[in-house]
Amino acid sequence: MVINTNIAATNAAMRLDRNTKQMAASLARLSSGSRIVNPHDDAAGLAQSMRLDAKITRLDASISNNANFTSMLQTQDGLAQKMQSAIHRMNELAVLYKDMTKTADDKAAYELEFNQLDAGIFDMAGKEFNGVDLFFTDGKVFTGDSASTTLDDNNVADGLGRGANGDYKIKVVFDVNDEGTELKAAHKALIERAARRVEAIIVGDVSGGRAIDNTITVKLMDSTDAKGGTVAGTLAYAGFNSTWDGVVKAATGTVQIDEADLDPMLKGDYAYATYLHEIMHAVGVSSSHPNFKGAGATYDGANAIAKYEELTGVDMTGKKLVIENDGGAGTAGGHWEGTDTVDGIPGFSNELMTGTVSPGSAMPLSGVTVGALEDAGYEVDYDAADPWTGANTGTGPAGGMVIGSVESVKGAIQGLANYRAQIGAQLSYTNKVNSALAIEKENMMQASSRIKDTDIASESTQYAKNKILVQSATAMTAQANLLPQMVLQLIG
Repeated sequence: MVINTNIAATNAAMRLDRNTKQMAASLARLSSGSRIVNPHDDAAGLAQSMRLDAKITRLDASISNNANFTSMLQTQDGLAQKMQSAIHRMNELAVLYKDMTKTADDKAAYELEFNQLDAGIFDMAGKEFNGVDLFFTDGKVFTGDSASTTLDDNNVADGLGRGANGDYKIKVVFDVNDEGTELKAAHKALIERAARRVEAIIVGDVSGGRAIDNTITVKLMDSTDAKGGTVAGTLAYAGFNSTWDGVVKAATGTVQIDEADLDPMLKGDYAYATYLHEIMHAVGVSSSHPNFKGAGATYDGANAIAKYEELTGVDMTGKKLVIENDGGAGTAGGHWEGTDTVDGIPGFSNELMTGTVSPGSAMPLSGVTVGALEDAGYEVDYDAADPWTGANTGTGPAGGMVIGSVESVKGAIQGLANYRAQIGAQLSYTNKVNSALAIEKENMMQASSRIKDTDIASESTQYAKNKILVQSATAMTAQANLLPQMVLQLIG
Protein backbone atom coordinates (compact mmCIF):
# COMPACT_ATOMS: atom_id res chain seq x y z
CA MET A 1 0.00 0.00 0.00
CA VAL A 2 1.23 3.57 -0.87
CA ILE A 3 0.33 7.06 0.22
CA ASN A 4 1.53 9.39 -2.60
CA THR A 5 -0.27 7.70 -5.48
CA ASN A 6 -3.92 6.63 -5.23
CA ILE A 7 -4.54 4.76 -8.49
CA ALA A 8 -7.98 3.58 -7.41
CA ALA A 9 -9.15 7.13 -6.66
CA THR A 10 -7.76 8.42 -9.97
CA ASN A 11 -9.53 5.65 -11.89
CA ALA A 12 -12.81 6.27 -10.06
CA ALA A 13 -12.55 10.03 -10.64
CA MET A 14 -11.94 9.46 -14.37
CA ARG A 15 -15.03 7.30 -14.61
CA LEU A 16 -17.04 9.84 -12.64
CA ASP A 17 -15.97 12.59 -15.05
CA ARG A 18 -16.85 10.51 -18.10
CA ASN A 19 -20.24 9.50 -16.71
CA THR A 20 -20.97 13.10 -15.70
CA LYS A 21 -20.26 14.30 -19.25
CA GLN A 22 -22.44 11.57 -20.72
CA MET A 23 -25.27 12.48 -18.36
CA ALA A 24 -24.84 16.19 -19.26
CA ALA A 25 -25.00 15.27 -22.96
CA SER A 26 -28.19 13.30 -22.37
CA LEU A 27 -29.68 16.23 -20.47
CA ALA A 28 -28.80 18.58 -23.36
CA ARG A 29 -30.36 16.25 -25.94
CA LEU A 30 -33.50 15.74 -23.84
CA SER A 31 -33.92 19.45 -23.10
CA SER A 32 -33.25 20.62 -26.70
CA GLY A 33 -34.81 17.72 -28.55
CA SER A 34 -31.77 17.69 -30.84
CA ARG A 35 -29.33 14.81 -31.14
CA ILE A 36 -26.61 17.14 -32.44
CA VAL A 37 -26.21 19.84 -29.77
CA ASN A 38 -22.56 20.60 -30.60
CA PRO A 39 -20.78 20.13 -33.94
CA HIS A 40 -18.52 17.43 -32.50
CA ASP A 41 -21.58 15.33 -31.56
CA ASP A 42 -21.88 14.24 -35.24
CA ALA A 43 -19.91 16.39 -37.67
CA ALA A 44 -20.94 14.45 -40.80
CA GLY A 45 -24.55 14.26 -39.68
CA LEU A 46 -24.60 18.01 -39.05
CA ALA A 47 -23.46 18.70 -42.64
CA GLN A 48 -26.08 16.33 -44.04
CA SER A 49 -28.88 17.81 -41.95
CA MET A 50 -27.94 21.37 -43.00
CA ARG A 51 -28.23 20.41 -46.67
CA LEU A 52 -31.55 18.67 -46.05
CA ASP A 53 -32.92 21.62 -44.07
CA ALA A 54 -31.92 24.03 -46.85
CA LYS A 55 -33.70 21.84 -49.39
CA ILE A 56 -36.80 21.71 -47.18
CA THR A 57 -36.79 25.52 -46.97
CA ARG A 58 -36.62 25.77 -50.75
CA LEU A 59 -39.44 23.23 -51.12
CA ASP A 60 -41.53 25.32 -48.70
CA ALA A 61 -40.90 28.38 -50.87
CA SER A 62 -41.83 26.46 -54.02
CA ILE A 63 -45.06 25.23 -52.44
CA SER A 64 -45.86 28.80 -51.37
CA ASN A 65 -45.18 30.12 -54.88
CA ASN A 66 -47.44 27.47 -56.38
CA ALA A 67 -50.18 28.30 -53.88
CA ASN A 68 -49.97 31.94 -54.99
CA PHE A 69 -50.17 30.89 -58.64
CA THR A 70 -53.19 28.75 -57.78
CA SER A 71 -54.86 31.84 -56.29
CA MET A 72 -54.09 33.73 -59.48
CA LEU A 73 -55.61 30.96 -61.61
CA GLN A 74 -58.70 30.85 -59.40
CA THR A 75 -59.07 34.62 -59.81
CA GLN A 76 -58.77 34.19 -63.59
CA ASP A 77 -61.45 31.53 -63.62
CA GLY A 78 -63.73 33.58 -61.37
CA LEU A 79 -63.59 36.49 -63.81
CA ALA A 80 -63.94 34.11 -66.76
CA GLN A 81 -67.20 32.86 -65.23
CA LYS A 82 -68.47 36.43 -65.12
CA MET A 83 -67.41 36.88 -68.74
CA GLN A 84 -69.28 33.71 -69.64
CA SER A 85 -72.46 35.02 -68.06
CA ALA A 86 -72.13 38.32 -69.96
CA ILE A 87 -71.45 36.60 -73.29
CA HIS A 88 -74.50 34.38 -72.90
CA ARG A 89 -76.62 37.50 -72.54
CA MET A 90 -74.88 39.05 -75.55
CA ASN A 91 -75.60 35.87 -77.50
CA GLU A 92 -79.29 36.39 -76.76
CA LEU A 93 -79.19 40.10 -77.62
CA ALA A 94 -77.50 39.44 -80.97
CA VAL A 95 -80.38 37.20 -82.00
CA LEU A 96 -83.06 39.53 -80.64
CA TYR A 97 -81.45 42.33 -82.64
CA LYS A 98 -82.27 40.45 -85.88
CA ASP A 99 -86.02 40.48 -85.12
CA MET A 100 -87.78 42.26 -87.99
CA THR A 101 -90.56 43.41 -85.65
CA LYS A 102 -88.18 45.50 -83.53
CA THR A 103 -88.09 49.25 -84.05
CA ALA A 104 -84.92 51.27 -84.43
CA ASP A 105 -85.30 52.39 -80.81
CA ASP A 106 -85.62 48.75 -79.68
CA LYS A 107 -82.47 47.85 -81.53
CA ALA A 108 -80.64 50.86 -80.13
CA ALA A 109 -81.49 49.70 -76.61
CA TYR A 110 -80.24 46.19 -77.40
CA GLU A 111 -77.06 47.60 -78.90
CA LEU A 112 -76.43 49.83 -75.88
CA GLU A 113 -76.64 46.89 -73.49
CA PHE A 114 -74.58 44.71 -75.82
CA ASN A 115 -71.76 47.24 -76.09
CA GLN A 116 -71.72 47.88 -72.34
CA LEU A 117 -71.36 44.15 -71.70
CA ASP A 118 -68.57 43.96 -74.27
CA ALA A 119 -66.74 46.85 -72.60
CA GLY A 120 -67.16 45.20 -69.20
CA ILE A 121 -65.74 41.91 -70.44
CA PHE A 122 -62.59 43.50 -71.82
CA ASP A 123 -62.29 45.63 -68.67
CA MET A 124 -62.14 42.40 -66.67
CA ALA A 125 -59.51 41.09 -69.10
CA GLY A 126 -57.33 44.09 -68.18
CA LYS A 127 -57.24 43.44 -64.43
CA GLU A 128 -54.09 42.99 -62.37
CA PHE A 129 -53.22 40.55 -59.57
CA ASN A 130 -50.99 42.13 -56.91
CA GLY A 131 -49.66 44.55 -59.52
CA VAL A 132 -49.04 41.80 -62.11
CA ASP A 133 -51.06 41.50 -65.32
CA LEU A 134 -53.70 38.91 -64.50
CA PHE A 135 -54.34 37.49 -67.96
CA PHE A 136 -51.22 38.62 -69.84
CA THR A 137 -48.57 36.97 -67.64
CA ASP A 138 -47.00 33.58 -68.33
CA GLY A 139 -47.56 31.12 -65.50
CA LYS A 140 -44.72 29.49 -63.58
CA VAL A 141 -45.08 26.24 -61.63
CA PHE A 142 -42.20 25.21 -59.36
CA THR A 143 -41.66 21.50 -59.85
CA GLY A 144 -38.86 21.12 -57.29
CA ASP A 145 -36.73 23.07 -54.85
CA SER A 146 -35.18 25.03 -57.73
CA ALA A 147 -36.72 23.78 -61.00
CA SER A 148 -39.80 25.33 -62.62
CA THR A 149 -42.01 25.02 -65.69
CA THR A 150 -43.40 27.98 -67.64
CA LEU A 151 -47.06 27.81 -68.70
CA ASP A 152 -48.78 29.84 -71.41
CA ASP A 153 -50.57 32.98 -70.33
CA ASN A 154 -54.35 32.71 -70.15
CA ASN A 155 -55.05 35.71 -72.35
CA VAL A 156 -58.82 35.27 -72.58
CA ALA A 157 -59.09 38.51 -74.58
CA ASP A 158 -57.31 36.72 -77.41
CA GLY A 159 -60.27 34.36 -77.78
CA LEU A 160 -63.17 36.77 -77.43
CA GLY A 161 -63.94 37.08 -81.12
CA ARG A 162 -64.83 35.42 -84.37
CA GLY A 163 -61.22 34.34 -84.98
CA ALA A 164 -61.57 31.65 -82.30
CA ASN A 165 -63.78 29.68 -84.69
CA GLY A 166 -61.07 29.31 -87.29
CA ASP A 167 -61.74 32.36 -89.47
CA TYR A 168 -59.33 35.27 -89.89
CA LYS A 169 -57.15 35.42 -86.76
CA ILE A 170 -54.91 38.19 -85.42
CA LYS A 171 -52.23 37.38 -82.87
CA VAL A 172 -51.14 40.38 -80.81
CA VAL A 173 -47.62 40.24 -79.39
CA PHE A 174 -46.76 42.77 -76.67
CA ASP A 175 -43.13 43.83 -76.63
CA VAL A 176 -40.99 46.13 -74.48
CA ASN A 177 -39.35 49.24 -75.89
CA ASP A 178 -35.66 50.10 -75.61
CA GLU A 179 -36.23 51.42 -72.09
CA GLY A 180 -37.72 48.06 -71.04
CA THR A 181 -41.21 49.54 -70.59
CA GLU A 182 -44.33 47.59 -71.55
CA LEU A 183 -48.00 48.47 -71.80
CA LYS A 184 -50.18 47.94 -68.74
CA ALA A 185 -52.89 45.29 -68.70
CA ALA A 186 -55.74 47.77 -69.21
CA HIS A 187 -54.24 48.96 -72.48
CA LYS A 188 -53.39 45.42 -73.60
CA ALA A 189 -57.02 44.40 -73.13
CA LEU A 190 -58.23 47.33 -75.24
CA ILE A 191 -55.76 46.47 -77.99
CA GLU A 192 -56.99 42.87 -77.93
CA ARG A 193 -60.54 44.22 -78.11
CA ALA A 194 -59.62 46.19 -81.22
CA ALA A 195 -58.05 43.09 -82.78
CA ARG A 196 -61.22 41.10 -82.09
CA ARG A 197 -63.25 43.83 -83.82
CA VAL A 198 -61.13 43.49 -86.94
CA GLU A 199 -61.63 39.71 -86.79
CA ALA A 200 -65.38 40.34 -86.86
CA ILE A 201 -64.95 42.36 -90.07
CA ILE A 202 -62.38 40.26 -91.97
CA VAL A 203 -63.81 36.76 -92.09
CA GLY A 204 -61.90 34.83 -94.72
CA ASP A 205 -58.58 33.02 -94.43
CA VAL A 206 -55.64 34.86 -96.05
CA SER A 207 -52.71 32.72 -94.86
CA GLY A 208 -53.38 29.47 -96.66
CA GLY A 209 -54.88 27.64 -93.71
CA ARG A 210 -52.46 28.70 -91.01
CA ALA A 211 -53.78 29.25 -87.48
CA ILE A 212 -52.60 32.89 -87.43
CA ASP A 213 -53.28 35.21 -90.35
CA ASN A 214 -51.67 38.36 -88.98
CA THR A 215 -49.18 38.82 -86.15
CA ILE A 216 -49.14 42.40 -84.86
CA THR A 217 -46.41 43.50 -82.46
CA VAL A 218 -47.44 46.31 -80.11
CA LYS A 219 -45.09 48.35 -77.97
CA LEU A 220 -44.48 51.79 -76.56
CA MET A 221 -42.42 54.12 -78.70
CA ASP A 222 -38.74 54.63 -78.19
CA SER A 223 -37.42 58.15 -78.63
CA THR A 224 -36.62 57.34 -82.28
CA ASP A 225 -39.44 54.94 -83.13
CA ALA A 226 -42.11 57.39 -84.23
CA LYS A 227 -42.41 58.32 -87.85
CA GLY A 228 -40.40 61.47 -88.32
CA GLY A 229 -37.84 60.49 -85.67
CA THR A 230 -39.40 61.88 -82.50
CA VAL A 231 -42.26 60.94 -80.21
CA ALA A 232 -43.43 64.52 -79.76
CA GLY A 233 -46.81 65.09 -81.38
CA THR A 234 -47.30 61.46 -82.37
CA LEU A 235 -50.16 59.65 -80.61
CA ALA A 236 -49.57 56.32 -82.29
CA TYR A 237 -48.20 54.87 -85.49
CA ALA A 238 -48.92 51.59 -87.27
CA GLY A 239 -48.35 49.72 -90.49
CA PHE A 240 -47.78 46.26 -91.90
CA ASN A 241 -44.30 44.75 -92.27
CA SER A 242 -45.00 41.84 -94.61
CA THR A 243 -47.90 40.51 -96.68
CA TRP A 244 -49.26 37.21 -97.91
CA ASP A 245 -50.05 38.48 -101.39
CA GLY A 246 -47.14 40.84 -101.92
CA VAL A 247 -49.56 43.80 -101.93
CA VAL A 248 -51.69 44.53 -98.88
CA LYS A 249 -52.95 41.36 -97.13
CA ALA A 250 -50.84 41.80 -94.02
CA ALA A 251 -48.96 38.87 -92.49
CA THR A 252 -47.13 40.90 -89.84
CA GLY A 253 -47.50 44.44 -88.57
CA THR A 254 -46.46 46.86 -85.87
CA VAL A 255 -48.32 49.32 -83.67
CA GLN A 256 -46.34 51.86 -81.64
CA ILE A 257 -47.88 54.10 -78.99
CA ASP A 258 -46.62 57.22 -77.25
CA GLU A 259 -46.26 56.47 -73.52
CA ALA A 260 -47.11 60.07 -72.61
CA ASP A 261 -50.56 59.68 -74.16
CA LEU A 262 -51.60 56.51 -72.31
CA ASP A 263 -53.34 58.01 -69.29
CA PRO A 264 -55.06 60.82 -71.25
CA MET A 265 -56.43 58.24 -73.71
CA LEU A 266 -57.88 56.12 -70.90
CA LYS A 267 -59.34 59.09 -69.03
CA GLY A 268 -60.75 60.53 -72.24
CA ASP A 269 -62.26 57.17 -73.15
CA TYR A 270 -60.78 57.15 -76.63
CA ALA A 271 -57.95 54.63 -76.14
CA TYR A 272 -60.00 51.85 -77.73
CA ALA A 273 -60.91 53.96 -80.78
CA THR A 274 -57.24 54.89 -81.18
CA TYR A 275 -56.09 51.28 -81.02
CA LEU A 276 -58.78 50.13 -83.45
CA HIS A 277 -57.75 52.92 -85.83
CA GLU A 278 -54.11 51.79 -85.68
CA ILE A 279 -54.85 48.10 -86.13
CA MET A 280 -56.92 48.97 -89.20
CA HIS A 281 -53.75 50.59 -90.54
CA ALA A 282 -51.81 47.44 -89.69
CA VAL A 283 -54.16 45.29 -91.78
CA GLY A 284 -53.97 47.58 -94.81
CA VAL A 285 -56.21 50.65 -94.55
CA SER A 286 -53.31 53.02 -95.10
CA SER A 287 -51.28 54.75 -97.75
CA SER A 288 -50.06 51.29 -98.79
CA HIS A 289 -53.56 50.32 -99.90
CA PRO A 290 -53.59 49.92 -103.72
CA ASN A 291 -56.63 52.23 -104.08
CA PHE A 292 -55.27 55.04 -101.91
CA LYS A 293 -53.66 57.28 -104.48
CA GLY A 294 -51.73 59.53 -102.13
CA ALA A 295 -52.21 62.84 -100.30
CA GLY A 296 -54.62 65.20 -102.03
CA ALA A 297 -55.64 62.46 -104.46
CA THR A 298 -58.62 60.12 -104.55
CA TYR A 299 -59.74 56.60 -103.74
CA ASP A 300 -61.01 54.53 -106.65
CA GLY A 301 -61.93 51.18 -105.06
CA ALA A 302 -65.31 50.02 -106.37
CA ASN A 303 -66.63 48.39 -103.20
CA ALA A 304 -65.96 51.33 -100.90
CA ILE A 305 -67.41 53.78 -103.42
CA ALA A 306 -70.55 51.66 -103.85
CA LYS A 307 -70.96 51.42 -100.09
CA TYR A 308 -70.53 55.18 -99.70
CA GLU A 309 -73.29 55.78 -102.23
CA GLU A 310 -75.55 53.24 -100.51
CA LEU A 311 -75.04 54.70 -97.04
CA THR A 312 -75.05 58.42 -97.80
CA GLY A 313 -77.34 58.59 -100.83
CA VAL A 314 -74.75 60.65 -102.71
CA ASP A 315 -74.64 59.83 -106.42
CA MET A 316 -71.10 58.58 -107.02
CA THR A 317 -71.39 58.11 -110.77
CA GLY A 318 -68.00 58.98 -112.21
CA LYS A 319 -66.75 60.15 -108.82
CA LYS A 320 -64.15 58.94 -106.36
CA LEU A 321 -63.70 59.19 -102.62
CA VAL A 322 -61.37 61.84 -101.26
CA ILE A 323 -58.24 61.13 -99.24
CA GLU A 324 -56.84 63.36 -96.48
CA ASN A 325 -54.22 65.80 -97.77
CA ASP A 326 -53.40 67.60 -94.51
CA GLY A 327 -51.13 66.58 -91.65
CA GLY A 328 -47.76 64.89 -91.50
CA ALA A 329 -46.43 61.82 -93.23
CA GLY A 330 -48.46 59.54 -90.97
CA THR A 331 -51.74 61.32 -91.67
CA ALA A 332 -51.84 62.66 -95.21
CA GLY A 333 -52.48 60.04 -97.87
CA GLY A 334 -53.55 57.29 -95.49
CA HIS A 335 -56.97 58.42 -94.20
CA TRP A 336 -60.36 59.50 -95.47
CA GLU A 337 -60.77 63.25 -95.88
CA GLY A 338 -62.15 64.66 -92.64
CA THR A 339 -63.61 68.12 -93.20
CA ASP A 340 -63.31 69.33 -96.79
CA THR A 341 -65.98 68.87 -99.46
CA VAL A 342 -64.37 67.96 -102.77
CA ASP A 343 -66.26 67.60 -106.06
CA GLY A 344 -69.51 67.63 -104.13
CA ILE A 345 -68.43 64.81 -101.81
CA PRO A 346 -68.44 65.83 -98.12
CA GLY A 347 -65.63 64.83 -95.80
CA PHE A 348 -66.07 61.78 -93.62
CA SER A 349 -65.93 63.95 -90.47
CA ASN A 350 -66.36 61.59 -87.49
CA GLU A 351 -65.63 58.30 -89.31
CA LEU A 352 -62.96 56.31 -87.47
CA MET A 353 -60.46 56.20 -90.33
CA THR A 354 -60.15 59.95 -90.79
CA GLY A 355 -56.89 61.53 -89.69
CA THR A 356 -57.95 62.64 -86.20
CA VAL A 357 -59.46 61.06 -83.11
CA SER A 358 -62.31 63.00 -81.53
CA PRO A 359 -62.56 62.29 -77.76
CA GLY A 360 -66.08 62.17 -76.38
CA SER A 361 -67.83 61.77 -79.73
CA ALA A 362 -69.00 58.85 -81.83
CA MET A 363 -66.32 57.45 -84.15
CA PRO A 364 -68.04 54.76 -86.21
CA LEU A 365 -66.09 52.32 -88.32
CA SER A 366 -68.32 52.54 -91.36
CA GLY A 367 -69.25 50.17 -94.11
CA VAL A 368 -67.16 52.33 -96.44
CA THR A 369 -63.99 51.34 -94.58
CA VAL A 370 -65.14 47.72 -94.62
CA GLY A 371 -65.55 48.13 -98.37
CA ALA A 372 -61.95 49.36 -98.58
CA LEU A 373 -60.86 46.09 -96.98
CA GLU A 374 -62.87 44.19 -99.59
CA ASP A 375 -61.18 46.26 -102.28
CA ALA A 376 -57.86 45.11 -100.83
CA GLY A 377 -58.89 41.52 -101.42
CA TYR A 378 -60.19 40.54 -98.00
CA GLU A 379 -63.42 38.64 -97.47
CA VAL A 380 -65.51 40.85 -95.18
CA ASP A 381 -68.74 40.95 -93.18
CA TYR A 382 -70.57 44.24 -93.63
CA ASP A 383 -72.82 43.40 -90.68
CA ALA A 384 -69.82 44.08 -88.44
CA ALA A 385 -69.67 47.75 -89.52
CA ASP A 386 -70.97 50.55 -87.29
CA PRO A 387 -74.05 52.58 -88.26
CA TRP A 388 -72.95 55.57 -90.37
CA THR A 389 -74.79 57.46 -93.10
CA GLY A 390 -72.52 60.43 -93.63
CA ALA A 391 -70.66 63.19 -91.82
CA ASN A 392 -71.45 63.50 -88.10
CA THR A 393 -73.80 60.50 -88.03
CA GLY A 394 -73.71 57.04 -86.53
CA THR A 395 -72.51 55.43 -83.34
CA GLY A 396 -69.44 53.54 -82.32
CA PRO A 397 -67.01 52.17 -82.55
CA ALA A 398 -68.54 48.91 -81.38
CA GLY A 399 -66.42 46.55 -79.34
CA GLY A 400 -64.68 43.27 -79.96
CA MET A 401 -68.02 41.59 -80.51
CA VAL A 402 -70.61 43.25 -82.74
CA ILE A 403 -74.34 42.90 -82.21
CA GLY A 404 -74.92 42.69 -85.95
CA SER A 405 -72.54 39.73 -86.21
CA VAL A 406 -73.82 36.68 -84.36
CA GLU A 407 -70.71 34.85 -85.55
CA SER A 408 -68.50 37.19 -83.52
CA VAL A 409 -70.40 36.18 -80.37
CA LYS A 410 -70.31 32.49 -81.25
CA GLY A 411 -66.57 32.77 -81.75
CA ALA A 412 -66.19 34.46 -78.37
CA ILE A 413 -68.12 31.65 -76.68
CA GLN A 414 -65.78 29.09 -78.21
CA GLY A 415 -62.68 31.14 -77.41
CA LEU A 416 -63.67 31.65 -73.78
CA ALA A 417 -64.46 27.94 -73.45
CA ASN A 418 -60.97 27.12 -74.75
CA TYR A 419 -59.28 29.42 -72.26
CA ARG A 420 -61.40 28.24 -69.34
CA ALA A 421 -60.37 24.70 -70.20
CA GLN A 422 -56.73 25.83 -70.23
CA ILE A 423 -57.12 27.54 -66.85
CA GLY A 424 -58.68 24.37 -65.45
CA ALA A 425 -55.86 22.22 -66.83
CA GLN A 426 -53.26 24.52 -65.29
CA LEU A 427 -55.05 24.42 -61.94
CA SER A 428 -55.09 20.63 -62.02
CA TYR A 429 -51.41 20.47 -62.96
CA THR A 430 -50.38 22.96 -60.28
CA ASN A 431 -52.31 21.13 -57.57
CA LYS A 432 -50.71 17.80 -58.53
CA VAL A 433 -47.24 19.32 -58.56
CA ASN A 434 -47.83 20.85 -55.13
CA SER A 435 -49.02 17.50 -53.78
CA ALA A 436 -45.83 15.89 -55.08
CA LEU A 437 -43.72 18.64 -53.51
CA ALA A 438 -45.50 18.11 -50.19
CA ILE A 439 -44.63 14.39 -50.31
CA GLU A 440 -41.02 15.21 -51.16
CA LYS A 441 -40.87 17.72 -48.31
CA GLU A 442 -42.30 15.19 -45.86
CA ASN A 443 -39.66 12.61 -46.76
CA MET A 444 -36.87 15.16 -46.59
CA MET A 445 -38.07 16.15 -43.11
CA GLN A 446 -38.09 12.52 -42.01
CA ALA A 447 -34.54 12.04 -43.30
CA SER A 448 -33.37 15.18 -41.54
CA SER A 449 -35.16 14.18 -38.33
CA ARG A 450 -33.43 10.81 -38.21
CA ILE A 451 -30.10 12.60 -38.32
CA LYS A 452 -30.61 15.50 -35.93
CA ASP A 453 -33.60 14.83 -33.68
CA THR A 454 -33.40 13.08 -30.32
CA ASP A 455 -35.11 9.74 -29.81
CA ILE A 456 -36.63 10.62 -26.45
CA ALA A 457 -37.33 7.01 -25.39
CA SER A 458 -33.80 5.87 -26.17
CA GLU A 459 -32.18 8.98 -24.70
CA SER A 460 -34.26 8.73 -21.50
CA THR A 461 -32.94 5.19 -21.00
CA GLN A 462 -29.40 6.41 -21.62
CA TYR A 463 -29.94 9.28 -19.16
CA ALA A 464 -31.19 6.90 -16.43
CA LYS A 465 -28.16 4.67 -16.98
CA ASN A 466 -25.73 7.61 -16.84
CA LYS A 467 -27.40 9.00 -13.73
CA ILE A 468 -26.92 5.69 -11.88
CA LEU A 469 -23.33 5.43 -13.08
CA VAL A 470 -22.62 8.98 -11.85
CA GLN A 471 -24.07 8.14 -8.45
CA SER A 472 -22.06 4.91 -8.31
CA ALA A 473 -18.84 6.58 -9.46
CA THR A 474 -19.31 9.33 -6.90
CA ALA A 475 -19.63 6.76 -4.09
CA MET A 476 -16.65 4.71 -5.32
CA THR A 477 -14.49 7.82 -5.65
CA ALA A 478 -15.26 8.63 -2.02
CA GLN A 479 -14.33 5.09 -0.99
CA ALA A 480 -11.11 5.17 -3.03
CA ASN A 481 -10.08 8.40 -1.32
CA LEU A 482 -10.19 6.53 2.03
CA LEU A 483 -7.57 3.92 0.99
CA PRO A 484 -4.46 6.03 1.99
CA GLN A 485 -5.88 6.39 5.49
CA MET A 486 -5.66 2.59 5.94
CA VAL A 487 -1.87 2.90 5.82
CA LEU A 488 -2.04 4.49 9.30
CA GLN A 489 -3.25 1.19 10.71
CA LEU A 490 -0.08 -0.47 9.47
CA ILE A 491 2.13 2.32 10.87
CA GLY A 492 0.24 2.35 14.19
